[in-house]
Amino acid sequence: MTIPQLRSWFVLTGSLLLTASLSIASCSDTNSPTEPGTVCSYTITPASASFTADAATGSVAVNTAAGCTWNANATASWISITAGGSGSGPGTVSYAVTSNSGAQARSAGLTVGGQNVAVTQQGRPPTVCSFALSPGAAEFGKDEATGTFAIAAAAECTWTATTTATWIAITSASQGAGNGTLSYVVARNRDTLERTATIAVADRTFMVRQGGDVGGCQYSVAPVQFTPCMPAGTATVTVTTQAGCPWTASTNVPWLTLTSGSSGTGSGALTMSFTENYDAPREGIGMVRWPTPTAGQNVRVSQAGCAYAVTQSAFSFTAAAASASFGVFQQSEPQSCGGATQDRCIWTAVSDVPWIVITTPTPRAGDGSVGFSVTANPTASTRQGRITVRDKVVIVTQSGQ
Repeated sequence: MTIPQLRSWFVLTGSLLLTASLSIASCSDTNSPTEPGTVCSYTITPASASFTADAATGSVAVNTAAGCTWNANATASWISITAGGSGSGPGTVSYAVTSNSGAQARSAGLTVGGQNVAVTQQGRPPTVCSFALSPGAAEFGKDEATGTFAIAAAAECTWTATTTATWIAITSASQGAGNGTLSYVVARNRDTLERTATIAVADRTFMVRQGGDVGGCQYSVAPVQFTPCMPAGTATVTVTTQAGCPWTASTNVPWLTLTSGSSGTGSGALTMSFTENYDAPREGIGMVRWPTPTAGQNVRVSQAGCAYAVTQSAFSFTAAAASASFGVFQQSEPQSCGGATQDRCIWTAVSDVPWIVITTPTPRAGDGSVGFSVTANPTASTRQGRITVRDKVVIVTQSGQ
């Protein structure tokens, strides 16, 4: 080979070797993540996380050498990466978990740089449904009527409304969930008796009360007149009517009171008590009432009393101590209450000043006398006092020194 040929061969050979060397160097730089000889490892902290049933967020730290690349992925649809889905070197991955509406706990996780992060979430306790009705009851007259009441409950709580009464009809939806309003209608009550029924909603009951048709009721009261004598006593009255027909009773004076039977339905009795009366005759009324155009019946109680007289209505004394008396006469009105001896009226003599002293024991029954004394008047002024016997007054005047 000639010298020029050798030179050409060396140039061609060197060029090929240089080209091969550059190609090898280029391939080595592309496949190496870091400096030659670096091995990438990844540590994820924390390695696990736990959440309640509510939606929440979390994060993990990625620990690795600079230049080591990594990716983050969620292994379930209820976990989503919100930041740091990929990176190089140390970094942070943020994620979110959705609310768990189920009763069972659930588990999944994240994969970051080939490492697993366990994520668990608790289940939601089942809702304990409670229901409330407002109002809780309703009352109606005999005529057809409509009504409503409110149902309060959590949104996921279902309810059904039912009634066994044929005279109540539910006019709104009888099923629902959460809060709602129930509408109903009650039919006319053609019976004299009132009636009651319920509407059941879940574990609650709504009470419906409807009055009876009392327009056809007929009433009678007996007796309607009492004429008791002076002592205290009672008077019993019988009310007669059909079953279911209502009535009430009251009195118009304080000395006549109802001790039983202030109201009733159907036939019944009422008892009135009256106090003793040794004053003037008096009259009271027991009033029996019912819902008809005739209003009701009055029961008259005319109680006997007494009339009194005194033999002297005034006395005058000097300043010295003294004593005196006067007569008391009584008479029952009517006289039939005075008995055979006409001594049934009871009376008491009372002084309104301390210097007049009643010396006759009282109370007394029948006719009698009142003895009294006056103490000496130590002053120069005239003084005056009174002795009262029922409705009679005796004036006592005493001169001064």
